[in-house]
Amino acid sequence: MDEQEAKDRCTELAREHPDRETHRWVPVQGKEGDWSIAKINLPPTVKPTGTQTQATQPDPNDPRHLPPWLDPTRGGLA
Repeated sequence: MDEQEAKDRCTELAREHPDRETHRWVPVQGKEGDWSIAKINLPPTVKPTGTQTQATQPDPNDPRHLPPWLDPTRGGLA
């Protein structure tokens, strides 16, 4: 098998093989110049959990939060 044949076969396998969702194929040149195909496992995909983390700014009108000039944890006076 030459390089072009190996590339063509990899394309064909990626299109038609039953394992195409979990594997990919790449052409590999041997020590003596011959070409073959390597089948590589793809890492499993992580499915979304449906939750999302988002940073928010505190509401300035929320009485539970002190303004910066009064909050001792942010350098203000208590």
